[in-house]
Amino acid sequence: MASRRAAVQEAAKAQGKATPNKKIVRKPAPERKQPEKKPATPSASAGVKTLRVILVIVGFVVALMAGLMVGYAILGKQNISDVLYPETWAHIFQLVFAP
Repeated sequence: MASRRAAVQEAAKAQGKATPNKKIVRKPAPERKQPEKKPATPSASAGVKTLRVILVIVGFVVALMAGLMVGYAILGKQNISDVLYPETWAHIFQLVFAP
């Protein structure tokens, strides 16, 4: 057995490879440089944030109204302007929550 191991080691040396019995040691990873911290940029003003919130709320209301109109007119096969009347929603409320 020892002669076979020696033959394998010599063959590996001749080919320039690591010997089978030699432990392979991982090289330590190079240290990473910490990125330089940039100074904080000034945030948007309160007016811009307020305007953004108002625009989002208006967008939600417009999307809700468009969805109500499409659902009531196309799926319900009713007049599209009827969805805007409070009497329509009072009637639907009474149908849903009737005793």
